[in-house]
Amino acid sequence: MNEFLEQLRKQVPGLLINTDAAVIAQACTDWRKRYRTSALAVLEPMNTRQVQAIVKTCDAFNVAISTQGGNTGLVGGAVPAAEGHAATRAHVVLKTSRIREVLKLDESNMTLTASAGYTLHEIQEFADAHGFLFPLSLASEGTCTLGGNLASNAGGVAVLRYGNTRELCLGLEFINAQGELCGDLRGLRKNNTGYDLRHLLIGSEGTLGLITTACMKVYPRPQSRCVAWLNVENIHAATEALGYIQKRLYSELSSYEWMNAQAIDVVEGQFPARAPKHGQQGDHVLAEFTSLGTEFELRDRVQTALAELLDDLASVQNVTLAQNGREIELFWALRENISEAQAKHGLNVKHDVACPVSALPRFHDMALQSIEEHGIDVCPVLFGHLGDGNLHFNLSAPAGKDAATFLDQHQSTLNSLVHEAILNCGGTISAEHGIGQLKASLLQQVTSTSNYNMFKALKQAMDPADLFNPGKVIIV
Repeated sequence: MNEFLEQLRKQVPGLLINTDAAVIAQACTDWRKRYRTSALAVLEPMNTRQVQAIVKTCDAFNVAISTQGGNTGLVGGAVPAAEGHAATRAHVVLKTSRIREVLKLDESNMTLTASAGYTLHEIQEFADAHGFLFPLSLASEGTCTLGGNLASNAGGVAVLRYGNTRELCLGLEFINAQGELCGDLRGLRKNNTGYDLRHLLIGSEGTLGLITTACMKVYPRPQSRCVAWLNVENIHAATEALGYIQKRLYSELSSYEWMNAQAIDVVEGQFPARAPKHGQQGDHVLAEFTSLGTEFELRDRVQTALAELLDDLASVQNVTLAQNGREIELFWALRENISEAQAKHGLNVKHDVACPVSALPRFHDMALQSIEEHGIDVCPVLFGHLGDGNLHFNLSAPAGKDAATFLDQHQSTLNSLVHEAILNCGGTISAEHGIGQLKASLLQQVTSTSNYNMFKALKQAMDPADLFNPGKVIIV
């Protein structure tokens, strides 16, 4: 493929083309180290014009493109495919981190327009410096990029109040498979002129086009913040408490995170932080409240509501309010370090599932009971965004058992049992992580034939040569 690379240099002057084996290996290894693939080169364009030229050149030479932002995805969607026909095809990795042409705020329209390469943290900081809040918040926000957030329809801890990335996007521009610039950045909240292409691109995981710029909603920056830690008996109690709180503090509640006892045990085993506990060990909830009013007013409302909660719901054992910024950071560190602590603890079977909030306790009990009935001993490390119905249902090897052996013996069965339970509860096998290559075959199994055929028709219409991210989401 020397001819391809020479043509690329000719057609895209100034393009950073890296063929170093170590750089390629790093770009072709996913965050979980589950996939280790290869590519002809790693490309780092600086602007939309260069991206267009790359797409046209790749199309001419039948070279596939895996678009990559921060490479923080959990389903292998940002690295070349490891199996099937797509794995044998010539490939490049196109990193978007240097695409930084636009970063601006329209205060009157309350919108922020940014290039795909900016990290989520940079966008948050930019909005904050102008007195606004960009509410998307993820554990990987220092590394993940806006383009990747859009391509994966990222969720995070504030979906309960502000919605996921789809709800935050008013317009985007993208490069299609012919190298043409498409889309709309006008930031309109009402626009009924034809099909809304942004919603095809959001969540498409780089399979339909390459997002270069987006216009996103921002909100007035909250002036006060109050964070509470609840000790509850179980997920049933946590769900009941959520409904109770929402009826009293719906406008203030921005995050509601549930963690089972084992999840906190894992964190405390790897980090020095300690969670508030009360009496007999149970589960935990982290609830965050924000307001445009004063901190005194917010804290008074939260304290009143949570005191009533303790009186009315016996299954809520204790409530601890963070007294300062340090305690707020401590509470959030307990929640956000679960994944890292579990990684240090050993390999585990991960699930990113969601169903209606009302059905979460039933799913929880059904899945664990089914696992027990199949005679599989597990350590369930369960946590997630209870407020929007999304749980990370992770299953580790029991104490004293080798993690790799546990996965070899039980991973397939555990996946089947958890997925069967979530589908029986009207849920989904992928809530916020996406499909990528990890769940591409599974998607075909759990989606109706008519829907899957429509997915394939869209892919064929928008990317007939299967140029963008082959082997991901849809199997063609």
